[in-house]
Amino acid sequence: MVLPGQQRLGPYVLGDRLGLGGMAEVFVATKPGARGFNKKFAVKRILPELARDARFVAMFCDEARICASLSHPNIVQVIDFGESDGEVFMALEYVDGLSLARLLRLVASARRRFPVPVALFIAHEVLRALDFAHSACDEEGRSLGIVHRDVSPGNVLIGRTGEVKLGDFGILLSAFVDRRTHPGELKGKVGYMSPEQAMGGTIDVRSDVFALGIVLAEMLLARPLFSGKNEFEILTKIHDADISNLDKYGHGIPQEVVDVVRTALQRERGNRYSSAASFALAIQNATERLGQPAGPAELISWLSAVGALPSRSGTLPVQRVEDYLPLQRTKDER
Repeated sequence: MVLPGQQRLGPYVLGDRLGLGGMAEVFVATKPGARGFNKKFAVKRILPELARDARFVAMFCDEARICASLSHPNIVQVIDFGESDGEVFMALEYVDGLSLARLLRLVASARRRFPVPVALFIAHEVLRALDFAHSACDEEGRSLGIVHRDVSPGNVLIGRTGEVKLGDFGILLSAFVDRRTHPGELKGKVGYMSPEQAMGGTIDVRSDVFALGIVLAEMLLARPLFSGKNEFEILTKIHDADISNLDKYGHGIPQEVVDVVRTALQRERGNRYSSAASFALAIQNATERLGQPAGPAELISWLSAVGALPSRSGTLPVQRVEDYLPLQRTKDER
């Protein structure tokens, strides 16, 4: 039954909006079934003002088609794809938890930091997702050539049972999709790009490695890695791979962890980890040397301690556009 005032999209009844991005919005939704059966999903659709733009529709369909084949515990699953009254949508696995962007803001506002083992665990889980996506092949064994291009805190979800999942492949690059980036157009979030991506150059999986290096650094610092008065200054620092904030604010971070981050954030691609798998192995080795491994249980315990666990109502807090942007910069960082 659809109650008065409720919106329906195909077989899904939309509830609260969970997230808002530059191209799409996500709602918590239910799919009613026989004899009281009711399952919760996250339904994603293109923003109404872009829903008739053929380019955005094509990108949305690319995301659904490619991601439907990416079945991995660290990737948000695409469950369904449909069209209703000319509006395309996809139903995604519902993750009961919060985004890493929201968690970073909470920790930064409390003037705290992520415990090093917890930050390493989260990064390692995202790298598992990236390694799977980067290595994915079609049914004939041909590489899909996927590059995520948008590895950022807003696209990492943390569930209340300690699972870490990468989502939003909306601007993915793949050998199996047409190029939909115009010359000189930047794709990705300012503050979470690789130097070559910031310059609109050719990118590969090592761009995702650099972006995850930024995310790991920001968890360890609880502040932006690349600071500036405006987007141009931030992009300039990214282009130069100016990670001086790591030196300035990274006191107390074990040297072996700093070394791992530095390697991921090398300006020249050939000097970075060559793959997500090699980055993940470096994190694993550093974790073993520290002798303080973390897993889902430690992550959940810490989330509870900092008051970050969502209520058990099953509804995620609405995310703002700001939750998808870099951490807020203080005056001294500008």
